[in-house]
Amino acid sequence: MGQGSSRLLWRRKWRMRELVRLLVALLLAVGMSPAVAWEASAQERDVLSTRTDSLPPLPDSLRLYGGTLATGADLPLFEPPPDALPLSLDEAVRLALRQNPDLAAVALEATRARNDAVPGNAGYRPSLTASGGVTGTWADDTGSDVRALSGAEAGVTLGYTVFDASRSATLARLRAEARRFGVLAEAEAEALAYAVTQAYLDAARQRALVEARADAVVLSEDRLRIEQSEVQIGTAAEIDAALALADLNADRAALLRQRLLLSQARAALGGLLALPDPSAVAVTDSLALGPPPTLERLAVAVPAENRRVQALRIAREAAEEAIREARGAYLPTLRAQTGVGVSGGAPGLFPSGTPIGGSDVRYGLTVTLPIFDGGARQRRLENARIRRDQAALDVAGEQAALRADAARLATAIVGYRALAALETQNEAIAEQNARVALAQLRLGFITPIDLRQVQLALLDVQARRIEAVYQAARAEAELRLLAGQLLPE
Repeated sequence: MGQGSSRLLWRRKWRMRELVRLLVALLLAVGMSPAVAWEASAQERDVLSTRTDSLPPLPDSLRLYGGTLATGADLPLFEPPPDALPLSLDEAVRLALRQNPDLAAVALEATRARNDAVPGNAGYRPSLTASGGVTGTWADDTGSDVRALSGAEAGVTLGYTVFDASRSATLARLRAEARRFGVLAEAEAEALAYAVTQAYLDAARQRALVEARADAVVLSEDRLRIEQSEVQIGTAAEIDAALALADLNADRAALLRQRLLLSQARAALGGLLALPDPSAVAVTDSLALGPPPTLERLAVAVPAENRRVQALRIAREAAEEAIREARGAYLPTLRAQTGVGVSGGAPGLFPSGTPIGGSDVRYGLTVTLPIFDGGARQRRLENARIRRDQAALDVAGEQAALRADAARLATAIVGYRALAALETQNEAIAEQNARVALAQLRLGFITPIDLRQVQLALLDVQARRIEAVYQAARAEAELRLLAGQLLPE
């Protein structure tokens, strides 16, 4: 009796499939193209999809193989805390630039370099010194110690270097170093902005994957509802419900893993923002691509406006000034000095027995010319020339590497944008396929295995589309970094 019922049910399903095939053939015969079918109205598309409210409720447990299995599962959400800071990408970058301690340390180094680049540090300012002293006597002629103040003097000296061939080069070198440290600080800020951008895009990517996994769980729940209802009316076996529950739990496990990855991505972003609680940050921007960048303009800007290249160019200028500074050591130095002194002596030190004291004015010019220093000046000059040549090679090498990176990133941007557009279209098709497949499963036109294949195909295309968008957005940010255009205005 059971075998006859099964055969009757199989024949009905086979006849229904043949009827559907006949209807499709008739539609094609009358000239309905796939494009027309795709542009069906919303009401017609709803007929193909299975509404959630038309399905039986999800059972709390299933009676399988003589036992009872619970269908529910309490999964950790890993949601941000209630006081989490919602941030867009631009807001996250600005916050990191404002309060990241590593960037603040680099900025202090640039400030120190600016403090050194002053005329007084290069010998352009006069010097004013004050000096003073006292003298005393100690005698032991009478058998007792006698100590007395016998004299004192004080003076003020003003000096100024009239000529020094090295000081103009020294000042120019210090100013070049200050500019180099300033550009390096901007480069560090830009690197931090790229790191925040990459972490933010990763968090947005993980959130999109969580949403895709959540949709897969909903579809698996609908499948379990259908299978359980068919088991209850006797048109399906318990194994169908068991397989549906196993696939549902597999999707739940994948969703839990994806939520964990999202929480870790948020914590990494919060660490770059130097938040007290790294997990207290919420990503508000979705993973999407904006208008395509002008690749030709960025490619031209990369070797010219890159901040690392600018710092190397300034280092080459500083090396040129160091050569001038070393050459100036071969010329004499002229220094003028003038001063006022006051001195006095105590009675008893001189034959007259009267105090002696007075004041004087001193002045003079000093010319200094080092004749022999063991070759120190020549070594300084040669090393300065070597540093200049090294800086020139560093600029050329960095520019060559940047051109290669720019070409690689431009190709990646074009390719990933094309992939994202293609996978977006495929995702729309896969979503429609999933809706139709769920409806067909309920009508008995396909097997649960067929539905599972359609569901996995949807998950795969969603992951491919998300990855393509993420890679394109990251490549665009890196190209803007190389072009020196990543920092906010």
